[in-house]
Amino acid sequence: MIANKLIALAVGAVALASAGCSSPDVAATVNESEISESYVLSIRVDNEGRDTVSAERFRNDLSRLIFTEAMLTAAEMDFGLTGLDTPETMEAFVATASLQEESYLLTVVDDPELSDTAVEVAVTQLILRSEVRKALAADEANLQDVWQNDQGRLMEVCVRHILMTTESEADDVLVRLEAGEDFASVANEISLDTASPGGVLPCPASPAFYVEPFAAAVTTVPVGQLAGPVETQFGWHIIFVDSRESPASLDELAADPVRWISDETLDSFWNLWLNEVVELADITVRSDIGMWYPPVGGILPPPPSP
Repeated sequence: MIANKLIALAVGAVALASAGCSSPDVAATVNESEISESYVLSIRVDNEGRDTVSAERFRNDLSRLIFTEAMLTAAEMDFGLTGLDTPETMEAFVATASLQEESYLLTVVDDPELSDTAVEVAVTQLILRSEVRKALAADEANLQDVWQNDQGRLMEVCVRHILMTTESEADDVLVRLEAGEDFASVANEISLDTASPGGVLPCPASPAFYVEPFAAAVTTVPVGQLAGPVETQFGWHIIFVDSRESPASLDELAADPVRWISDETLDSFWNLWLNEVVELADITVRSDIGMWYPPVGGILPPPPSP
């Protein structure tokens, strides 16, 4: 039901975007692509004209559209990615969106100030992030860098744990488990982590998903053996690693890089690419609106009239 709602809104918004961009009243250009004033105004439901919108809000909404257009252009030039803002692409993406992505989109959908156009922009930005991260992960230079410098983190683990308040409590848990009690039963009985039935954590996961020193422990604990207690900011853990896998070669890494490369590393690739996109894009903002300023990735107000 939620996915259907998002799909309907996102696909409907594409028509608004296309209509807005056809306006001759250009607010900005990005690599020769025009963004019209009417398109910017369509981001919010209560905008009836420039005189109904604060200058700051208009600049912020225009900045979002500038970022999106710059990313679309760069994604095509750098990786050959096209059609990322079509209704078909949006529908397919929303239907398979992660819980985190869906949660973000619902904040846009449920915001009474934002229109269907804002939903379209939000979906497009998420698609860009997803597809560009995949392309960056498959980039030969990035693969070589990760393989040579970050190989220890190229790992998937499936882990269970039992979380206690004190070290002595965790020691008591370890005694019970070593005596043969069922891990899941003990976890359900006394673990402070009630959000993980049976003590099972998301599987598979990169060790980078966890806080230290829990992350370090799951990379070294022998598979199939109890370990701990391990102290983190959350308390004391008894750990059981069910499985741990790593790519055996650069070729295996290259065959499915998103599987092995941590989200943290992918985010670093994405942020570097995004900064470069903003720096290199040819962006012009109409003078009465303000001036595009790359160091802040936004629009500065126009200078006061003499």
